[in-house]
Amino acid sequence: MCIIVRHPLFIFLPLIMIGCSRPKAFVLNDTSENKYFVSELVNKAYKENQIEKCPLIVINGIPFEYNKNQDSIFLPLKKSDIISLNFLNINSSRIIYNEKENDGAIIITTKTSKHP
Repeated sequence: MCIIVRHPLFIFLPLIMIGCSRPKAFVLNDTSENKYFVSELVNKAYKENQIEKCPLIVINGIPFEYNKNQDSIFLPLKKSDIISLNFLNINSSRIIYNEKENDGAIIITTKTSKHP
């Protein structure tokens, strides 16, 4: 019985660890040349330790829900819609957004005040 219980844990644990093992590709709804604009900035922030592997995404003040297990995250924005893109470190994002499980935050402000 003990072997049966432990065996699923050995399979499940690596899956949890893989879920947020690297920065994601954030893809905009834009032309091919602008499609990876956010990803380039996110990867730079990740390398500079501004954010961690699975950051909270906030668009116009509203947290954007995304599947943290996917490699590509599609954002319903175009580069021309984005006014500013800022990053918050883990401590700041947890204080401001009261999220215990985020790895920093990507703050996106767009030209419209509506949620995308």
